[in-house]
Amino acid sequence: MALVRLFAVGLIALTIVYCSVAWFVRSICRERLEREWDAANPDGDPKTRRAAVDEGVRAFRATLAYRALWLIYALPAIFVTSLLVVNNWN
Repeated sequence: MALVRLFAVGLIALTIVYCSVAWFVRSICRERLEREWDAANPDGDPKTRRAAVDEGVRAFRATLAYRALWLIYALPAIFVTSLLVVNNWN
C-alpha cells in the first residue's frame, strides 16, 4: 500500500513539475520567436506575427529538446526503481 501511495504522490508531484517546466520552456521559445520576428519585420501585421510565432512554437514542440522533458518522469522512476532493487537484493 505504501508503494502505491508513493507512486501516486510522486506522479502528482512530477506532473506539476513537468507542466511548470514545459510552460516555462514554451514561453522562452515564444519570446525568442517574437523578438526575432520583430527584428525582421518592424512594421509587420500583428495577425501575421501571431501566426508566425504560433507556427514556430508548434515546430519547437516537435524537437528533441522539447521531447526530452519526458525525462522529468523517467529519471526519478529509474532512480526509485534502482533503490528498491538494491535495498531488497537478498
